[in-house]
Amino acid sequence: MNPYGIQLRQPLPGDIIGNKITIAAIGTAFEASYGWHLVNGDTTVDKGYFQGGSMGSLESFVHQADVSTDYSGRAVLRVFGDDPSGESEGTDLVEIPVVVLAGVTGYPVHQVMAEETLTRLAEQYNSTVDNIVLANSLADPDRIRVGQVLRIPV
Repeated sequence: MNPYGIQLRQPLPGDIIGNKITIAAIGTAFEASYGWHLVNGDTTVDKGYFQGGSMGSLESFVHQADVSTDYSGRAVLRVFGDDPSGESEGTDLVEIPVVVLAGVTGYPVHQVMAEETLTRLAEQYNSTVDNIVLANSLADPDRIRVGQVLRIPV
């Protein structure tokens, strides 16, 4: 671990990014300027920049921003110290795999009971089967088990 680089605390790998993103970290950057990009392969899903901490000393910072996208699926969050030259994405790049679900505001957790299906859960919580599958990295949407705990995006 680079003791001078960005040490991301939130989001964690696999977290859901909906209509907002909260980035919490410890770091330092040029004029304490940071950037974030949500990417899927070569496609930028959304991006932003913000000030946090201070130049030259490591400090905790938290940044919350609106996410404006109609994309839902797996993505990578890139957080980096801003490059004042504008020639690159920046310094101290940190990449975290996340799940982007357009328009989602959060999720309750639900423990599966006998006779429940993803379709019934989607109807009950006003969600979609596709979003439940993405949020939980389900390999087979027809196979959920009693006692399994699911995140239900709303």
